[in-house]
Amino acid sequence: MAFEFRLKKVLKYRQDQKELAKEELSNRRRELDLLQDELQGLHSKGQALLNFYRERQAKAVDVRLLRNIENYRSHLQECTERKQQECRQSSSKVEEQRQVVLGFWKNCQVLKKLQEKSFMDYQQEEKQKEQYFHDELSLRLYLRHGR
Repeated sequence: MAFEFRLKKVLKYRQDQKELAKEELSNRRRELDLLQDELQGLHSKGQALLNFYRERQAKAVDVRLLRNIENYRSHLQECTERKQQECRQSSSKVEEQRQVVLGFWKNCQVLKKLQEKSFMDYQQEEKQKEQYFHDELSLRLYLRHGR
């Protein structure tokens, strides 16, 4: 008789849940990476604007241009703050999902340990059956030939 773990379907279900949670974690990490790239782009635009402002400051001063630069800088600052907030939220979602994956992993580990213990119990039981069979065989042979 072959060993079959009685909670095999439960283990499979939990492993599937773990894989889905890992995929969700991957998606959330990807979203965070995109947000961080966008934030980096905003920082680059701000740096380019600052460089442009310094170049223009060395030349003639145009009030309208300075006002436009200041408006654009304010806009970039607001966008940067929003992206930073989105990054913080996304980062917390990634951490939450990481905890979910860890929980599913622990659940799977518990069942795997139970499966190992069940298999060891099965092997022990099979050894006992085999030993009983050999003992019976030896006893019958002894009784048959010993008389």
